[in-house]
Amino acid sequence: MSLPVDQLTTDTICALLPHAGGVCQIDGVSECNEDRIVCSTEAHHRPDNPLRRDGRLSVHAGVEIAGQAMALHMALLAAETHGEHAQPRQGMITRLNGVSWTTARLDTVAGDLTITAACEALAGQMARYAFAVSDGGQVL
Repeated sequence: MSLPVDQLTTDTICALLPHAGGVCQIDGVSECNEDRIVCSTEAHHRPDNPLRRDGRLSVHAGVEIAGQAMALHMALLAAETHGEHAQPRQGMITRLNGVSWTTARLDTVAGDLTITAACEALAGQMARYAFAVSDGGQVL
């Protein structure tokens, strides 16, 4: 099963997430199926990005961006299973394992970011995802 990503606008994406306005970090989706989602963003270039501190966007903001990709994946799965008016579950990141960085800042990355989130396990109200934030194939 492949979910209809060609119909997703930035406004549609933000409506599926509990993040309004500039807090929504996902601009587009290029792939989505039962197991994973691949998103893109240029939000790291925005000077008014609310994740910036002292004008800089730390690589740690990538965890929030990936978290939004995971939430979007769950919302799209819910819509696919229960119809377009399905209420997605609320969630939070409770644990991070094996996260490493290859850069200190995201605002210095020239290209758009690609966010890949793969659902490794789904049980009841819990999901486990692996994620990567990359630029031109280089994992950040």
